[in-house]
Amino acid sequence: MGERFEEYVASLLGNLGYSVLGSRVKVESGGIEVGEVDLLVMDPAGVKYAVEVKSGRVDVSGIRQAYTNAVVLGVKPMVVARGFSNDSASQLANELGVKVITLAESVVLGMDELRLALIDALYQFVAELIEPVGSAMRRGVSMDLIDALIECNSIDCICNKLNMNDCSKIMESLKDEFNVNNASLRKLRVLAFIYKLFMSATGK
Repeated sequence: MGERFEEYVASLLGNLGYSVLGSRVKVESGGIEVGEVDLLVMDPAGVKYAVEVKSGRVDVSGIRQAYTNAVVLGVKPMVVARGFSNDSASQLANELGVKVITLAESVVLGMDELRLALIDALYQFVAELIEPVGSAMRRGVSMDLIDALIECNSIDCICNKLNMNDCSKIMESLKDEFNVNNASLRKLRVLAFIYKLFMSATGK
């Protein structure tokens, strides 16, 4: 279990009214270390809980582990997880009195998974901008058109800048220049700005 995720759960429990007394608390029996609990918390009534944090669903083994560690520490057992792996785990939790707090699946991404998801989204976003600009650079686009796109935030303004009488097909013409099928004027302006930056960088 990642330390950052445990910190997230500790913050969540704090918002639910629990006080965090410790993290990664050693479990000892007869002076011998037999385990470790992720968090030790106390509810508003003063009841203490040994908390096992699971990024996935908790199974029977996880329920037993939470119960055993709590018994050794002399506190109540708690598990924070994405849910139960099966009905047996749910039934055992009820029988042993293990309190289970279920997290929504959408917030239980591990930090590595979250980082990769963000990187993938960033790559996709950049590709959606760079590919049309590359296509436009290979074909060559009038700098008058590029400047008009950058300076204007309306079709009428672009038409006036370019001294065009018929503005009815200007959006289709702009999309053709960047080889994109669906693009708002805002996106086309961003593409024009990147195009001009690249052209300036290459000395063209």
